[in-house]
This record gives sequence, C-alpha cells and structure tokens, in this order.
Amino acid sequence: MNPITAMMERAQLIAILLLLMATAAVRAQTDDWRRLRADSLKSDYEEWLRNEPMKPSLRDSQALAPLPPSIPLPSPQQLKPDHPKISINIMTPTLRTDMQLAYQSHWLEQQRKEQQGGAMMIGVNPLSLVGIVLHKLFPHRKSKKQRQREKLQQILDNY
Repeated sequence: MNPITAMMERAQLIAILLLLMATAAVRAQTDDWRRLRADSLKSDYEEWLRNEPMKPSLRDSQALAPLPPSIPLPSPQQLKPDHPKISINIMTPTLRTDMQLAYQSHWLEQQRKEQQGGAMMIGVNPLSLVGIVLHKLFPHRKSKKQRQREKLQQILDNY
C-alpha cells in the first residue's frame, strides 16, 4: 500500500472521530440549555404558585392530632428479639485517637482512589488531542529555533 494513501486514510479516520466528538459535545451542551431555560423555569414556578392554596384548609387539623393512648408502643426488644444488646462505651482518649486515625485513613484511601480514577473519570483535552494528531501527521516538523540553527550551520558550512 502506498504510504500517502495510508496517511490519507488515517487523516480521514481522525477527521471522522473529531467530528463525532464535536457533535457529541455540542449536543450535550444544547440538551443542558434546553433543560435549564429560564422561561420554562419561570412558567413552572408560576404554575406552582397558582396551584398552591392561599391558606391551609381547616380539614387538615386532624392530621396533627396525637395518637390515642390506647395504642401501646412496642419496646425495641419486642420488635427484634434476636438483636444483640448495645453496650455503651465510655469515650477514652485512646479510643478517640483510634477513631480519628480510622477516619483519616478512610479519607486518605478515598482520596487515593479518586486520584487514580478510572475510565469514566478521564477527560480529553481537545487541544492536546489536536496536537497529538498534528504530530502524528507531520512527524518530522522542526521548530523555529531548529530551522534557524540549520540555516546558520549551512551558512557556516558554505563559508
């Protein structure tokens, strides 16, 4: 296969991927804006205000009435008889230090996991992606300083 056609096929594939990413990003932004339109929020709020009663109805006064005393409340042991009894520990300084260290170690572990991240947490910077693509398409491009040095070296060599 000709290297030029292979490079053209790669360029087409990269262009298609970039267009798909751009359309997905634009669509995600427009969907968010549709959901958060100010006029729809205002109309929803006005509708909610219209449906809200002006003053509480007097019929709802029975809802806050206390329970009659004829209904006995069961004890926790009757609800779950197999549940072990809870012993209350007095907080000692060593127990407090142990609890703080356990909390801090748990917090540090969570921070480490968040920094590791996963496939779902990785974001793609479009500028770096464009830079990588350009570097792959034009691998032998020299910087301005390198070109200037080569010109000066040629001048010295020819002198």
